[in-house]
Amino acid sequence: MAKNIKLVFLFLIFLTPLKSYSQNKAINFSHTTIINQDSIIKGETFSGKLGGIFISPFLGIEWPVKIFNTTSVNSLTYGLKLEFANIKLYPVILGAIYTYQNNTGKDEFLTKNLLNFLNTKITSFGITADILLNKYIKSNFTLPFLTLELKYLKIQKEISPTENTLNIIMNDNLMGITVGGGFTLHIFDIYGTYTFAKDYSSAGIKTRIHFPLIKF
Repeated sequence: MAKNIKLVFLFLIFLTPLKSYSQNKAINFSHTTIINQDSIIKGETFSGKLGGIFISPFLGIEWPVKIFNTTSVNSLTYGLKLEFANIKLYPVILGAIYTYQNNTGKDEFLTKNLLNFLNTKITSFGITADILLNKYIKSNFTLPFLTLELKYLKIQKEISPTENTLNIIMNDNLMGITVGGGFTLHIFDIYGTYTFAKDYSSAGIKTRIHFPLIKF
């Protein structure tokens, strides 16, 4: 219980918006805000930036579901997303993503099977597409979006004692699909996800922040 409280506390610290950023700075940092100007949507002349390449670190909590939930508990997840935004692709933002999580064994499962610990480390790489919904859902305060990810998952497990009768697969590789949705608030994205990955499916809530590398 104490461990879960620490995870939530750390996540909420990261989630809290930085008050020092103004709305104008948000326009400079957020790829979604850059191409979310009414003048662009209406096809009028716009003198600002029309896109760019962005890097977006993110942090969240991932909860195992289905079979995965019988052996493991929730975990912090973190990673980086490289994004390409351009008015010609509007309302789609393309990107590449890296994520990592380490789900520890559930107490009941460890006790039942006489295990000291079980760690399931999941590293994934993939491609992403965010679909901006401001074209269909009008909002003056937030920018809603959908997110899709196609990724390759590399699973590595650590178990003690190593001699057991569970026939646990220690290393595995598979493809997964993540779907989700959320909204942009200033320079922050807050969103929920669900990952379909056979025995390693999970649901999560995450936040990320956008930093420009190149604007054009």
